[in-house]
Amino acid sequence: MRQHEPGLRSARLDSESLLCSESDFASSPLVPVGIREEEVGALQQLRLTFYEARVYLALVKNGPLNGSEVGFLSDVPRPKVYGALRLLERKGLIRITPSSPLTIRAVSPLAALKAKADALVNQARSTQEIIQKLAEEHELGKQRGSRVELPREANELWYIDGREHIYHAIAQMLRRAVKSISYYATPAGLVRAYKAHAEHLENVAKRGVAVRVLAQASKDSHMVARELAAIIRIRKTTKPLAVNFVCVDGQELVVIEDCPNDFEVESGADTAAWTRNKLLVQLYENLFERVWENASSI
Repeated sequence: MRQHEPGLRSARLDSESLLCSESDFASSPLVPVGIREEEVGALQQLRLTFYEARVYLALVKNGPLNGSEVGFLSDVPRPKVYGALRLLERKGLIRITPSSPLTIRAVSPLAALKAKADALVNQARSTQEIIQKLAEEHELGKQRGSRVELPREANELWYIDGREHIYHAIAQMLRRAVKSISYYATPAGLVRAYKAHAEHLENVAKRGVAVRVLAQASKDSHMVARELAAIIRIRKTTKPLAVNFVCVDGQELVVIEDCPNDFEVESGADTAAWTRNKLLVQLYENLFERVWENASSI
């Protein structure tokens, strides 16, 4: 017979090594201890399967067992016992000692399961707190009424498809400007802005409108930036933003997503959103101001 190596952590676990002879089982001085369904349910809450829970409970309640005894006392079908024991061993819930037949012992529930149970309790407490807060918000919602009225401008969000249409809409916004224009552009966006809107920007600046252009620093747009600096205020930033946008008089906003990010004005599948929503306009104005303050002159 092959000898087991000293210090071996666990024995080879297969269906043959688990099963002892009927005479071995008959001679065992075993006094069965029952398994309650609420115990099985509790272990299932800790991510054990139904069969794993019954096998583990049989070992906890009856002490070290061999494979046939585990199957009998857990009331788990013999073909399922092997799989349940293998998974329990992987989870660190049982230890298998090399012997003939193999001896299987449960690891103490305090050592193996208490941390999981504590985590479940904490999760339950957190869930209860959230439910309580939601219940309070629900009551406040009932007191406010069943309908929340949105400001009229919240519905004023329009989408524009196509680069040519977008730049035509921006030109109209620039002509309407009375107090201020805040124009943020990517390097390619600055080149397009120069091609499409340099004349409009110069004209409104002559009317006294405060025109500011903020652009990402780039070799591709450096010359264009210098030419624009002759007619309007322009600064460069090393902290790029993801999109081009234009704010006019703190009342209108258009945000543009490039497609593709090239220098062409007439062609492109860009998409844009135009709005007068005060919250959105102010959000982008504030973003522009923060970047502008840390930007450098051209």
